[in-house]
Amino acid sequence: MAKKLSSNIDYFEGYKLLGIASQLKDYSLVFFINQNLDIDLKKYEDMDITDNEGGESAFSWYFYKDEHLESKIYLISNSSASGKLFPSKKEMDYFMLLKDYPNEENYASRIITEIRKIQNVLGVFNFDLNNIKNADLFIENVELQEIKYIKRPKTKFKKTTGRIKE
Repeated sequence: MAKKLSSNIDYFEGYKLLGIASQLKDYSLVFFINQNLDIDLKKYEDMDITDNEGGESAFSWYFYKDEHLESKIYLISNSSASGKLFPSKKEMDYFMLLKDYPNEENYASRIITEIRKIQNVLGVFNFDLNNIKNADLFIENVELQEIKYIKRPKTKFKKTTGRIKE
């Protein structure tokens, strides 16, 4: 009799996705989130996503790295000029992705509580990434964006005087 090997792999272990419904512009929301959570989310180049038809959409992308906990927070808008990042979650205006936070349930609960205190935030919701279509592609795009703008190697230029050495 053959043995069956089975494994329950959680592909999204270490990730937590929060949805935020708010009438605030992204920069205003980030200002209040930074104040309430005492973090420093910073804006980087928009995250470009190519859809199945070959059209590109650009979504606002913010990043914060907690050096002490070696964890990360990403804030991504759900809307662009050409559509939604997650059409099935069209009521959400922003998504906050938490990565590698120890005791992530407690940390996520604290973040939800603090964001709900912000005026003009209509709601904050916790989503299971396993139940979201194309969540793996979303995370892949977020990580590629981080590699492109955060982890890229810094080029060093030699300062020259303009003189020819003999």
